[in-house]
Amino acid sequence: MTRRQTDTTLMLFMATCLITLSHLDAFVPDPRIATGGAIGNALFFFLSGFGLTMSLNAGEPGNAAPSLLDYLRKRVLRLYPAAILVAIVMLAVGMIGIGGLADVVKTFVWPTPFWFISAVMVFYVPVFYLARLQPRGIAIAMALLLIPYGVFYSQLDLSRFVVEGDDYFKWINYFGITLMGCLVARLRLTPRVSLAAIVGLALSLLGFLVAKLTVFRFDMGELQFVFHVLLYPIIFFSYQVFAAEAVVQPVRATPFFPAIALLAGLTLEIYLTQTAWIHWLEAQNYPYGYAVLLPLALVPLVVFSVLTQWLSNRMAHGVSRLLPPVPV
Repeated sequence: MTRRQTDTTLMLFMATCLITLSHLDAFVPDPRIATGGAIGNALFFFLSGFGLTMSLNAGEPGNAAPSLLDYLRKRVLRLYPAAILVAIVMLAVGMIGIGGLADVVKTFVWPTPFWFISAVMVFYVPVFYLARLQPRGIAIAMALLLIPYGVFYSQLDLSRFVVEGDDYFKWINYFGITLMGCLVARLRLTPRVSLAAIVGLALSLLGFLVAKLTVFRFDMGELQFVFHVLLYPIIFFSYQVFAAEAVVQPVRATPFFPAIALLAGLTLEIYLTQTAWIHWLEAQNYPYGYAVLLPLALVPLVVFSVLTQWLSNRMAHGVSRLLPPVPV
């Protein structure tokens, strides 16, 4: 743990905004505005690794660590009620279909209609063990990911943008980002905003923007890995800046912070709900201007997310009461 509990509210808020923005290409005047999805995803996975590591190492020395079964049960009860609720809605409106038992499993168990749910559920098991290693062990695990990354990267069709495609390749990178969150937590790095951190973040973001504008314009698709490489300094310096108490405390004192905290607390639900709502709304092809379409996309999204969280919390509470206690 760090000396004081690190407040990651602003980072969660940023993740929520960036992931949502990346889905709004049909609701903004220029589709290029709808960007930032990879950075938002990276923030989400980094914070997952960070939070899990802080939790797994929070006990006093000598106390028994949670069992793998208890750990996984808590994770499932956190993720799946909301995922199942949104999947049911998607099924009801015809966005997905079920033709047999295999489709039931794919929809409600794994992989689900949400790629990040399937990814993070796979990550949970190795993180359970890796998060309690010394920092050197976590760093070695991150370095070893370069092997499968390089092998599979060499097999990709790099003439088009594929590193953030629908296949499993991007999982390797996001597992690395998750482990970086574990490493930062195990190193007990207290975020401290500084000129170096601000400059590092600015240069990393600039490099990401330049890569986005030039890689395919100049037929350099073989350099797509740069997008993934730059995510690491972007996320690390974001942690140093936006989780620093010197930055969070003044924001906490503003009247806007309750809204920021609300959206940060809805990261999972917004992540899930937008998959259904925004894609459904886009398919309706309403003949309205952007001034109408954008609020129509965003306001119900927040309302649906609050409702999803309320219902899923009650589902999780009910299920947890029915489950037998996990043996210690």
